[in-house]
Amino acid sequence: MSLSLDLARRVAALDPATFDPEAVRWARNAIADMIGCTLLGAPTDATETVLMPDLYGPGPCLVLGRRERLGMLDAAFVNGTAGHALDYDDTSKSLSGHPTVIIIPGLLALAESRGASGRALTDAYIVGVEAATRFARGVNFHHYEKGWHPTATLGIFGAAVAASALMGLDEARTAHAISIAASLASGLKANFGTETKPMHAGLAARNGLFAALLAERGVTGAPTALEHPQGFLEVFNGAGAYDAGRMLEGWGAPLDLLSPGISIKKYPCVYSVHGAIDAAIALRAEALPETAGVTDVLVRMHPRRLLPHVRNPATSALNAKFSLPYAVARALVNGAVLLEHFDDAALGDPEVTRVMGLIRMEPHEDDANDYGAEVAVTLASGEVRRQAVRAPLGRGPETPLPQEMLEAKFLDCARASLTEEGAARVFALLMGLDTLPQAADLTAAIEAATR
Repeated sequence: MSLSLDLARRVAALDPATFDPEAVRWARNAIADMIGCTLLGAPTDATETVLMPDLYGPGPCLVLGRRERLGMLDAAFVNGTAGHALDYDDTSKSLSGHPTVIIIPGLLALAESRGASGRALTDAYIVGVEAATRFARGVNFHHYEKGWHPTATLGIFGAAVAASALMGLDEARTAHAISIAASLASGLKANFGTETKPMHAGLAARNGLFAALLAERGVTGAPTALEHPQGFLEVFNGAGAYDAGRMLEGWGAPLDLLSPGISIKKYPCVYSVHGAIDAAIALRAEALPETAGVTDVLVRMHPRRLLPHVRNPATSALNAKFSLPYAVARALVNGAVLLEHFDDAALGDPEVTRVMGLIRMEPHEDDANDYGAEVAVTLASGEVRRQAVRAPLGRGPETPLPQEMLEAKFLDCARASLTEEGAARVFALLMGLDTLPQAADLTAAIEAATR
């Protein structure tokens, strides 16, 4: 039996009728958060760049936060890019990437085109998250450290499986969709901090849907496209750096959406630095009324969070989103890290620049604290003040983002594209997504609310 077919059989064995209501709730919240991020990203340069009317034909699928309607594949690409444009969308510990922004753009376009219900879309999303994260357990963390961007290279399998589930493909065709996706996977971390990174999400969303549509039409992929000596696992990870058996274990027991779960971002920057931001903000509030007397800042985090692209100081609004020194300096100086802090004009703040230059980083080896952080500040008097957090707020079921914060974030993001009243209506619909007779009712409401 091929690995693609083995995975497809596990997909088929997932029964939405047995899904824990808590999983459906988390799905609603994650989808709402991703759509909010897409509405925020709709007017950005990253989205404008990929929205090329001369290359796209009209179709039934809404570009969220805009008036254009495109074909399924083009809408998935544009909405996926917009959803990741500001790096504010959710993350998954298992995936080491952003699952919802890969899965939902294709599902939403497919649901609009084929009249699928909100519950069918929600169930397919849960299945897609399970597929992407189980696949990832067999290749991470080596896959991430090697330089691949798992949001794209692994998330595409979740997108392909989710679309296959929504279309009701059988095991054989779902297996072909997985094998086809193996040839469409791409995305390099070398492009973090540029406008190419959000396109990773858009392309993976498009290509995952494309793989499923091809399989539906009878296009085949090699049964051993994953495990072949020149297949995905050997090419992307290399001999001895993956465990195919782990990809097959524990499906739905529990769903990955519940354990370890989806992390919803509180701050509009790379999730690796959120623990340090929480610690720095708490330190500022409790023991540091100002930063003028600060002479040294030490940040201690797990080495998985202190990767090279995170350690760099900020030199542009784009790479500021991946800069731990900038995020911690901003948190210490302002007691907050907000959307406006990632505008080009904000980078010239002289006190933030000074504090950013003081920041040192050290790893710790506590694997049980891989997303926590400690921030220690030394004052001119020699006094040291410190604050530590075990997990940032929003870290899945462990420390969930309170519902009122989720709503406030959505409304803050949505106002970039929607009227205030319309944003509130759309959020209410999202909180009842699984009850909508048609998922297109949601996109119709978004279109009606677009300014």
